[in-house]
Amino acid sequence: MSINLMFPNESGVMQQKAAQPPYVTIIVALYKKEQPDKKTALLLAGKAIGKAGDFLHNMHPQQAASLLASLQALLDSFTRDYDPTVEGIGLYVSPGYSKLVKFPFPVQEKVHIGDAFAIRELLYLEHYAIGYFVLQVNEKTVQCYKGRLNTLQEIKDGIFPRHFYDNYEYSRPAKVSSYGGQAGVKGFERDKSITMANRLKSFYRETDRLLTNYLGELPLVIAGPKKDISLLQEVSRHQKNIIATVSGNYANGTIKALEERAWPAVKSWINEKDHSVMLQLIREERQQHAVNGIRNVWAALKDGRGRQVIVEKDYTCPAFLNNKTGKLYLKAPRTAHQIIMDAVDEVLRLAVEKGSDVLFVKNGVLQDHEHIALITRY
Repeated sequence: MSINLMFPNESGVMQQKAAQPPYVTIIVALYKKEQPDKKTALLLAGKAIGKAGDFLHNMHPQQAASLLASLQALLDSFTRDYDPTVEGIGLYVSPGYSKLVKFPFPVQEKVHIGDAFAIRELLYLEHYAIGYFVLQVNEKTVQCYKGRLNTLQEIKDGIFPRHFYDNYEYSRPAKVSSYGGQAGVKGFERDKSITMANRLKSFYRETDRLLTNYLGELPLVIAGPKKDISLLQEVSRHQKNIIATVSGNYANGTIKALEERAWPAVKSWINEKDHSVMLQLIREERQQHAVNGIRNVWAALKDGRGRQVIVEKDYTCPAFLNNKTGKLYLKAPRTAHQIIMDAVDEVLRLAVEKGSDVLFVKNGVLQDHEHIALITRY
């Protein structure tokens, strides 16, 4: 079976590249019940490399030393730039190539050595790596950030950040008698508050208009004091883009603090899209444009009929591939065949090769569909 070899680029997204086997993939699960300390995280990664070393010395003794050196170099890099927020890491090594990928979501431990890298986690990273925007508002400043995964980058382009200057001259009440003095002051303060709120609302309305040039269909998170969030939402034309609000004043804080609040909100929104996916799958089934089960999905992809693979995040399945026909079996056929330890990974690789989309859903969601389904082109 001829498969294009897939490599993670700088952002973790898949790209093709020429290289030589063997390809070593190590997935290390760091975050289990609680966030690990640095020592524990490095110990887990070291054990995984040790396990891979045992396989390499048996399977590829001539290349084992250089590959293990590359793996250790990646671990040293992770040690130097340790990030306690990542929930897993991927070490990808082949002769002349090495890459460390950090996963901001739970992963399953894996050591894979073969003629291509394991790609499930990288595709799952793509699943989460949608672009989004964060608008940080307060009554003085609006800052706009473009986000990807758990990283934000502030936009500074002459339009953002925007500043609200309260240079309006409020008219104080005329001198009144002692009977109306207090009421006059209260009335002035009330009028001033209303005028200021209206001016601030106009500022947010203009900000929202300018935001149109950036947003498109991308999701938006609004962060700031509750009263400012409320004013912006009141005048916003982008209600369909707003997926979450994060209360608090981040104007004088670090970008890290904002990242730590915004990313979980985006991640939760992505996770909650399973319902709409299932509705789409049911509609396509009724029109006979969907197949279920790994064997049927494999066959349809081989025929070039695949439009979108939908698979449970951690679904794995061993299988057997007929060397002559290319058919997939769940029980060993009598004819010559090869064993595939994780047929799901091969299905995902085939989907990428054929230009089909891949969409992940929560474990158990596709139980009635044998854990994997395919929406077909015809």
